[in-house]
Amino acid sequence: MESTFTFRVDATLKKAFEQAAKSNDRSSSQLLRDFMRDYVKRHAQGDLLADKKGGK
Repeated sequence: MESTFTFRVDATLKKAFEQAAKSNDRSSSQLLRDFMRDYVKRHAQGDLLADKKGGK
């Protein structure tokens, strides 16, 4: 199951982020999902991604 995450960000920061992502052959969405996964792995107690991995 997927969901949409909407938040406000400074327009200049958004543009710079999109350009940096593009220069590394990534989309801003791909990078944000990677950052979110990494943050959860580093800071969450328990395995919050268990549903995606094993259907727990």
